[in-house]
Amino acid sequence: MSGLMIAQAQKTKVGPDTATPLLQVRNLSVHFMSEGQRFPAVEDVSFDIFRGEIVGLVGESGSGKTVTGMSLLRLIPQPPGCIAGGTAVFDGRDLLQLPLAALRRVRGREIGVIFQEPMTALSPLHTVGRQLVEAQRIHFPERSQAAAWAEAANWLTKVGIPDAEERLHAYPYQFSGGMRQRVMIAMTLMLDPKLIIADEPTTALDVTIQAQIFELILQMKRRDTAILFITHDMGVIWELCDRVLVMKDARLVESGAAEPLFQDPRDPYTRKLLAAVPRLTDRLAVKTPCAATSTEPSATGCQPDVVRVEDVRTWFPVRRGIWARTTGHVKAVDGVTVRIPYGHTYGLVGESGSGKTTLGRSILGLDPLHAGTVYFKGTPVSGLSSRRMQPYRRHLQMVFQDPFSSLNPRLNVLDIITEAPYVHRVLKSAPEELAAYWLKEVGLSPDMMYRYPHEFSGGQRQRICIARAMALEPAFIVCDEAVSALDVTVQAQIIDLLMQLKEKYALSYLFISHDLSVVRRIADYVGVMRAGRLVEEGTVDRVIDDPQDAYTRRLIAAVPVPGDPQKRRQRIHGAV
Repeated sequence: MSGLMIAQAQKTKVGPDTATPLLQVRNLSVHFMSEGQRFPAVEDVSFDIFRGEIVGLVGESGSGKTVTGMSLLRLIPQPPGCIAGGTAVFDGRDLLQLPLAALRRVRGREIGVIFQEPMTALSPLHTVGRQLVEAQRIHFPERSQAAAWAEAANWLTKVGIPDAEERLHAYPYQFSGGMRQRVMIAMTLMLDPKLIIADEPTTALDVTIQAQIFELILQMKRRDTAILFITHDMGVIWELCDRVLVMKDARLVESGAAEPLFQDPRDPYTRKLLAAVPRLTDRLAVKTPCAATSTEPSATGCQPDVVRVEDVRTWFPVRRGIWARTTGHVKAVDGVTVRIPYGHTYGLVGESGSGKTTLGRSILGLDPLHAGTVYFKGTPVSGLSSRRMQPYRRHLQMVFQDPFSSLNPRLNVLDIITEAPYVHRVLKSAPEELAAYWLKEVGLSPDMMYRYPHEFSGGQRQRICIARAMALEPAFIVCDEAVSALDVTVQAQIIDLLMQLKEKYALSYLFISHDLSVVRRIADYVGVMRAGRLVEEGTVDRVIDDPQDAYTRRLIAAVPVPGDPQKRRQRIHGAV
């Protein structure tokens, strides 16, 4: 970024301190080595961040935005990565030259990081409470154990996790993806750092919890905390950020104040990103004609369903004491009935922790049912042993929410995609041919099949997960936040791909998402879950255009509206 661009960006800043940047990045370059070649991930990037300012860093998956943020604290893997040049002066110190011991004192206490994938950032071996307390005791050794525990409970409540005192005793795997992300946010904010690097911090959150997190972040801003907000979501950028940096192919292509940039983007790439933002008014041109005799998917007397769920209850025991006696149950899914016709997409929305993912896992037999029945093509499959379930496995697939933890880091992409077809004895061609075909189908190069998961961005890893599921040519796929990690342009491509595959192979989907705009584009039907129950369902147009339940109306009202200056100014100034 030229000196002129930096000066222009600085002039647009309105805040408590525009004289001296808290962070001044100049000519940052980061390269990665792969197969004996050097690839630029960040090239000659320069920008400033002032106290009390939120700067949005936006771009497609693989553009270099996460590497930019992580390299400031030297968190990129070395090797294969290396910082090839540049400076990052934070509060008078060059972070790229600090001794490691001094840098460790900066990490967390002065510069906090909210990572993109909370399941890999949280320890699976320790309770959430222990991890929140440990973070405090490291940076505030004078704080007592009891005080740290109370502060942890306080912050869990602030980020919208109910029964905070109880949940402190739980492990990360006992939380939904969105709840794990809120734990990460609490762990960062409670240390009150001067700068926060937030890498896709609201990607896994529903719109109502996202609004709560926005308010917490804005409170930090009002206390003079600076924030580098990395995201692919232009709607979030519009709602939250003072300035915007747009990255493409490892370089900054445009920067400026948020409102002028949204109203008059100069670079064609920025205009492309804005055009791809999904909105509640968007619809795909044609959707599959519905075979049901009613607008409700649970109507009877229709063609056979590919999947039918009847009064399903999935409860998890709560154990206490030295003997781990069961003292109660968490009713994650509590009496849900749903039918999904052949060739249709059923969208499932609701707040984080409402039971959406648990319902999807229950359908596939990954979580045991407490009561109820799941039917696949009219055959009851719930409660089957592993051996008896085996013939159905290839027909029932899942794309998980967290791509990194669902990919084996020891396998390359070729083995990841072809392993299941080999196990199910449906590998009809050479493994390399099958992998190349599906990599192309999900928008990746066949040349990538010999790479490993850590060599891909979050969005690219999610596309590998989709390719792995498609390789078995299943009849039904549970897509659990399958596009939440993708930037808006790739997200639109994947949605189009899913629709094309649905038509080509007569697929049916359970599409779980917190993004109502995405559900509007892809789903035929939609169900709204709250606290383990289905509170409303029907055709997607009826539910979104004419919601009957107050909870549904609240979800719709919380959806960000890019381009609405009045709503944005109200949020930034604390009026909403």
